[in-house]
Formats: sequence, structure tokens, C-alpha cells
Amino acid sequence: MVIFQNNLKRFMKNKLTLGISLIIPILFIIVAFSGSGDQRATVGVIDHDGTQLTKQMIQTMKGQADVVRVTDNNQRDQLINGKADMVLIIDKGFTSSLIAGQSKPLNSYHVSESNISSGVSAFISGYLQDIELMAKQSQGRQQVFYQALNRYNQNHLALRVRSADGQAAQKEKTLSSLGFVIYGCLIMMIALPSKLIVEDKEKKIFDRFFTTPLSLRSYNAQHILSYLLLANVMIFTMLAILAAGFHATFGPSIFNVYVVLLIFSVVAISIGVALSVAVNSTRQANALTWLITTPLAMLGGCFWPAKIMPSFMQKLADFTPTAWGVKALTKLVYGNGLNDVIIELTILAAFAVIFFLLASWRTRDIAH
Repeated sequence: MVIFQNNLKRFMKNKLTLGISLIIPILFIIVAFSGSGDQRATVGVIDHDGTQLTKQMIQTMKGQADVVRVTDNNQRDQLINGKADMVLIIDKGFTSSLIAGQSKPLNSYHVSESNISSGVSAFISGYLQDIELMAKQSQGRQQVFYQALNRYNQNHLALRVRSADGQAAQKEKTLSSLGFVIYGCLIMMIALPSKLIVEDKEKKIFDRFFTTPLSLRSYNAQHILSYLLLANVMIFTMLAILAAGFHATFGPSIFNVYVVLLIFSVVAISIGVALSVAVNSTRQANALTWLITTPLAMLGGCFWPAKIMPSFMQKLADFTPTAWGVKALTKLVYGNGLNDVIIELTILAAFAVIFFLLASWRTRDIAH
């Protein structure tokens, strides 16, 4: 484990990178939580179905937002005049289609979207995923479905909807802070791998390693393990500051948030390793680190809600790992579990695999 131990010593010498990666999130966490206000999203609901399920959905939303009744005639005015942040329309036949296994999408409209209202959207999305699963298991039997729904409400939903008046604002602040934690992970986990591996190449250490029994696989594995250890230290530090210093709200479990941040860190490490084999000097690596990290953070919604961006930029953001990391964290903070973010985690894992494969392919060429 010579490479692993040597990297730990080299981390301590890169005080500037470590400092920037830690200080930037901490500063913005302080800014996010120093703001006042307990504003909750206001959701207008038009329920054309009027079933037990839709009534339960509306009751559930009241734990996440202020729910107001609107009509088809005044929904546009409510949105334009700012009396509702979003309007949710439940069409006639929604429940019967759902139970029959033919899920019918809910229509939602908004003028602009904040972290609060986007969080409500994420909560509703997670809730719908759960009831669609129950509908499939009930196989069209309405009584069985409602029995499952009642058990779900008794055993699980109470954990999700428990919310004080100021909790929505606390969730918004938490989500904003986690966006900057992702940004810090990007900086640290892209800058250090690219810099250290390129330094090995510049000083011919990379070549000398392969005159020893050390294999290319062992070299890469020890590098990645050292970065994972550093990522864990950073994530634990940030979450400890948020939990102990600012009483941040992480949803059902802080562990879920940790898992998402760790998987995202693996993606960032893979980008850093891929960058290290694409550049020829540490100067190039440093310059490209900033050219990569900041646009990724901006597009992915680390600095502001992605839905306030133009539609073409939102579509472009779907090709960035930051967007999927933020989507997963939004769902978790607003009450969903790890089962509800499987798609986001799978996409993040796919990003990591792609970049590691690119790095591995190029590194073999260099080694030979």
C-alpha cells in the first residue's frame, strides 16, 4: 500500500486545494442558514377525481406545503399573481386507472420554481412511485389496494409528513447547502487525482513504479482508495457541521444523504482520474479543473434550482452527474427514501463506470 500511504502524505501538502474545497461549502452553508423566513410553497389543487386516494394525497401535501383550492377558471390568475407557486391537476379517472395498472400522470403548472416548490414536486413524485407499486401488487383489486394504502399511511407516511411551520424553509436551506457540498466534492475529487497522477508522470515516478512488481491495477486501486478515504472525511465533516451546527433537515435518514454524496464523490474521482490521463502538465490539470467544476455545478443546480434555467439548459443538465446528484438529494431531503432514488443512483454509477473505463483505456496506452 505504498501508493495509498504516500498519497495521504501528499494530501496534506495540497493545503490550498483542501482549504478551498472545505471553505467554500462552509461559507455558503453559513450564508444559507443565516437567512430568515419560514416561507412554504403554496400548491393549488384541482381534484377532478375526488376519491379516497386523491383526498389522502392532498392531506399528505399539507405536511409539505400550504394547499389551496383553485379552479380551472382561476388557476392561471393564481399563478401569475403569486397566490400559488404551482398548480396540481388530478384528472377524472386517475385513481381507477392507477389501480388498473395504467398510471395516469398528474399535470402540474408553475411560473417559476424555487427549491421549496421543486422539493414538493420531488415529494409528490416519490409518493406516486410508492402508490404505483402498491397498485401493481394489488393486481386491480380495489379493496386490496386501499388496505395496502392504509397500512402505508399508518406505518410509513407519518415519518414523511411530520412537518412544523418552519420546516419547509429549513429543508430549502439544507438543500442549498448540500448543493455547495457537492461543489466542494467536485473541486477536491477532480483537482487532487488529476494533479497527483500528472505529477507522477512529470517526475517520471509513474514509469519507475512499473519497473517494480507493482501492477497497473494495484497502482490505480491504491490511488482510488486514498481519494475515497479523503471523500469520506470531507462528507462526514460537512454533514457533522450541518447536523450539529445548523440542525439541518436530512429527511428520513442522514445515512441516505451520506450514500448519495459518497456515490457522487466516486463519480468526481472518476472524472479526475480521466482528466489526469488527458493532460500533459499540472498547469493544464489545474486550469481544466476549474473549467469543468464550475459549469457542472451551475448546470446541475448546485447554486440555484435547475428549473429556473431555460428549457434547453435543463435538457443539457440531464447529461451532467451534478444534476442527478441534486435530484437525488432533493427527493431525500423532502422525505423520500433510498428506494425512491434508485434511478438517480444508477445513472451516477453509470457516469463513474464510463469515466473509469476511459481513464483505464488511456492509462494502459501510457503504461505500455
